[in-house]
Amino acid sequence: MRTCYSLIVMLATTLLLQAQESQPLSGVVLDSKTGFPVPYASILIKNKQQGMGATGKGTFRLHLSLGDTLQISSIGYETLTIGLDSSNTNFSEVSIFKLNPAVYDLDSLEIFELSDHFYLKRPKRDTLDIGVRLPAVPRDWSRPQTLPLTTGEAGVIITGFLNSFDKTLKQKQILNEFSKADAFRKQRAAEREKYFNKELVKRVTRIDDRVIDEFMEFCNFLDGQIIGKTEYEITLLILERYKAFLRR
Repeated sequence: MRTCYSLIVMLATTLLLQAQESQPLSGVVLDSKTGFPVPYASILIKNKQQGMGATGKGTFRLHLSLGDTLQISSIGYETLTIGLDSSNTNFSEVSIFKLNPAVYDLDSLEIFELSDHFYLKRPKRDTLDIGVRLPAVPRDWSRPQTLPLTTGEAGVIITGFLNSFDKTLKQKQILNEFSKADAFRKQRAAEREKYFNKELVKRVTRIDDRVIDEFMEFCNFLDGQIIGKTEYEITLLILERYKAFLRR
């Protein structure tokens, strides 16, 4: 009787050890609706905090034991959690795991346009408001115009002698603003020359005089990229653009 009891204990212990022994399991993750593989799904053994990622074809091979809890997840799919036992696990065959596509309810959707190169942290371009403002309803001074008094009474009637004076004044204002803009452009060009010039370009790149003008135009630096920067920072910019210039 004692011998029989010992045999039963040994058999149970052997079966328990076999169940706990880690074995390689091959599997593939599929979309439950389309049947297509789910690439790069996350495979996690929850009770052991071990895992891996599936291949681009949804396949994986992982050492597991009966009793482990397997969790499979992927973006756009509901997470699958399954406990491994002898009824649903066959280590000798490729196991198939199907994920259900997830449905997300959105409160609202806002669509907006992004400008070109929005992800580059570029300085804003310098702008100059020349201040030219045209009246919403220009007066025709060639015809008599009545200017009302502040008291509400009929005002003074002015004929078209102010027509030429009004045009001349507007032209002077516009020319004055354009003159300011041109002076600003010349001042900024001189400022750029102090930081980015042929002498510096030659010293950094040893470029030939025949193509230096073409290269400096190719650089196309914004004012904010060079004005106020150190010579070291500008040198790095020049070298980067010179590599691109040589690869054209």
